[in-house]
Amino acid sequence: MENELIINKVSSKYPEPPEGKKGWPWESERSESDYESLKSFPKISIITPSYNQGQYLEETIRSVLLQNYPNLEYIIIDGGSTDNSVEIIKKYEKWIKYWVSEKDKGQSDAINKGLKECSGEIFNWINSDDYYDRDCFKRLVENFDPSVTDIIAGDYRFFYEGEDRYKTVKLKLRDTIAESIALVHVHQPSTFIKLDLIKELGGLNTKLHFIMDQEMWIKYLFKYGQNRIRILNEELAYFRFHLGSKTSNNDFLDEHINIYYSIALKNGMTGHAEALKKIYGFKVEENYDLDFNFDQKDEYPELAAKVINSLIFAEARKAYTAGDREMLKLCLSTVESKYLNRSQRKINNKLKIKALLLRLNLDKVIKIINKTNSMLKK
Repeated sequence: MENELIINKVSSKYPEPPEGKKGWPWESERSESDYESLKSFPKISIITPSYNQGQYLEETIRSVLLQNYPNLEYIIIDGGSTDNSVEIIKKYEKWIKYWVSEKDKGQSDAINKGLKECSGEIFNWINSDDYYDRDCFKRLVENFDPSVTDIIAGDYRFFYEGEDRYKTVKLKLRDTIAESIALVHVHQPSTFIKLDLIKELGGLNTKLHFIMDQEMWIKYLFKYGQNRIRILNEELAYFRFHLGSKTSNNDFLDEHINIYYSIALKNGMTGHAEALKKIYGFKVEENYDLDFNFDQKDEYPELAAKVINSLIFAEARKAYTAGDREMLKLCLSTVESKYLNRSQRKINNKLKIKALLLRLNLDKVIKIINKTNSMLKK
């Protein structure tokens, strides 16, 4: 169902919040005057994929609309919910550019459907059990410069449903692009990307149901690097953890490691691929293949080698800290030090010495080395 974009600046036009709902995003919406200082109003395209999340959906919708941003297109793709989701969507449909409720192939498919309806400059999706901070769009546009910025990533608040506890999650890129690809997880709720780039990257992989955002992030980093990513030290979104959250599903790890397994295989690193299976003990998805051509640029295969070796090197450090000698041996025998950066090589060499001392049962020597290093740092 499609409407012309309706820009609303008067809070009374929105439906009243359910009884007893106070604070953001039920009240205290942005006003028109809050945006007067902005030099431009790039169109923001937001998609909400949803399925049977009626208990949270209205809060999500209001957190988008009550931003009162003057150049917004909001799209909701519902997977044919059987709860009250459609009733809630209809309650707000005149402020929604497009919505549909029909069976789909999962969240990735729903978002791809929505992408076909998007025409903005800045893009993100917000799941139907999460919501945006009141200042999100204002902070986003204040810091968006299309000439130097592809991605803006802020903090998000991870909170537990029904409990008075939360933590603020921050994105921190590593010193090298290889380490960022290997070790940095995208913070999707608070990460906004240029719409044309996500379309250029092919949208989301419908074979993935848990870490499609991470695959998109990795493809972006391979192709464009990390110099056009701007990080804001401000909360932009709220991520809700509850019993029905997909985040609690162990399939996350399998899908995640399959990405790196595919990178290794596509670059002829069969030994590293087998090591990944042993390190993580994950189920290989035979039908999964990272849709990225590593032959399109000469530097991609070497970067891929750096990524996989950085990942296994990080596991070697974990194995040493955990006292897992067999895992440490496997990781150190797999890592190719020529693909590590200077700092990594230095630590890797120390790990090899310590691993040898452990095999010779010279634990006391390691304690002396660690104590000496600790004293030198003071």
